[in-house]
Amino acid sequence: MLVIFDCDGVLVDSEIISAQVSSDCLKEIGVELSAHYILETYRGKSVADCIRMITEELSQLDSWKNLSAEEQAERGAQFWRHVQLETLVACEKSLEPVAGIMDVLDSLQEKHIAFCVASNGKHEKMRMTLAKTGIMPYVQGRVFSFEDVTRGKPAPDLFLHAAKTLGVEPGNAIVVEDSLTGIQAAVAAGMRPLGYCPPNADGSDNCLLTDMRALGAEVFFAMDELMPLILKSH
Repeated sequence: MLVIFDCDGVLVDSEIISAQVSSDCLKEIGVELSAHYILETYRGKSVADCIRMITEELSQLDSWKNLSAEEQAERGAQFWRHVQLETLVACEKSLEPVAGIMDVLDSLQEKHIAFCVASNGKHEKMRMTLAKTGIMPYVQGRVFSFEDVTRGKPAPDLFLHAAKTLGVEPGNAIVVEDSLTGIQAAVAAGMRPLGYCPPNADGSDNCLLTDMRALGAEVFFAMDELMPLILKSH
């Protein structure tokens, strides 16, 4: 068996930090998007998709109206890179592991169940976030990025690459994800999808709950529920 973890929002509690930084950077240049909107819209998307989406937002600026498509694409990529660098700075200050995940990783080690990380994030970012939170020693040498394959999530390539590298058949792999693109990739890869859907701060349901279930994910709401789900098929 192999358990494949997404990184942001599953192992490291970086999603809200990234969303707030994105919102702040956009506000500085006159684009008003809430951190909540960014969190729900950009969660789990590939870098290419995020750059395309942020470029579309920026193209509404008056100063962008007369730019060619090529110039807009270049500036959009530059702006996204700026946001990512600012996010790394913010994460270095305040990033924490997702609540309860360290106990899960300890349990997997104790039970000799293999696990790895496969993310639509860059290796550069994961090296910092996994080290900052103390998770890197658990997964050293078993961290996979969209940079390693032709297509990131929602394509199955990344998960299939991770499983093949670690010598596990797709049908014997479990994927733990908090995004729809990740669940779609797991289903496409023929792996068992577990959807992490923590409730919102006000106690209301995660907005992805219904869609995750519709895609076929087994949903859980806190990390102390995860090991029983994993062991159910072991």
